[in-house]
Amino acid sequence: MFLQVIDTGSQAGNSYALMADSGEIFLLDAGCRYKEILKAIDYRISDISGVLLTHEHQDHIKSFRDFMRNGVQCFGCDELAEYIERVYGEKIKGLAEKRQVQIGSFAVTPFYLPHTTKSKETGQIIPCPNFGYLVEHEEMGRLIYATDFEYLPFRFSSMRVQQWLIECNHMDWLIDRDSGKYAHVLQGHSSLSTVKEIIRVNRTPDMRNVILCHLSADGADPEIVQKEIQEIAGQWCNVAVAENNKIIHLSRFPF
Repeated sequence: MFLQVIDTGSQAGNSYALMADSGEIFLLDAGCRYKEILKAIDYRISDISGVLLTHEHQDHIKSFRDFMRNGVQCFGCDELAEYIERVYGEKIKGLAEKRQVQIGSFAVTPFYLPHTTKSKETGQIIPCPNFGYLVEHEEMGRLIYATDFEYLPFRFSSMRVQQWLIECNHMDWLIDRDSGKYAHVLQGHSSLSTVKEIIRVNRTPDMRNVILCHLSADGADPEIVQKEIQEIAGQWCNVAVAENNKIIHLSRFPF
């Protein structure tokens, strides 16, 4: 199996494809342009078994309607399902937290992550319901997909997770404290220091890949981020920064 990074970041949008050896495709978020996603997967829409959506922001759900109109089921938390029905008149499938579901050949267990958004009524920063996902497949083992979060409220070391697709949005010292987005960045996105601690407490000999996604264009230096996470993950773990069209092999075995 391999991971196809379709694109990543607030400007380009976020979408990632898990491509199984069988030909099955499983999408994580759909925040890029529909045509861009189709091109990345060679237009094999009939091979997509589902789309996991994390939360309501456009850089994560932009193309969900296009997939639904073409018969691809989208999934998310109940709050996202209610939001999408209210705003778009569409019905995605709401998932229950910590309840495993089978989607194609992938087993999925969702869990809530703390995120924020700006209230359209008051302009205040308020909570934004956001799912992280534990995705399991015989080819890659276990994968954690966690994006747009302040901190990770759970430890997964006992599960010996092999793959991590995790947001590393900014380095604390590069964030403009005078920016109007300062509070949202701190409360709604993970910092390098946060991700270093997550990898430290969850590191096991089974860890194969740490893919760092959703880096801020002006708040994170990819080389520094990759280097500092590599030091925590260890020499036998592949640490990579997600980039447009990047392909990363995912295996549960070290060979």
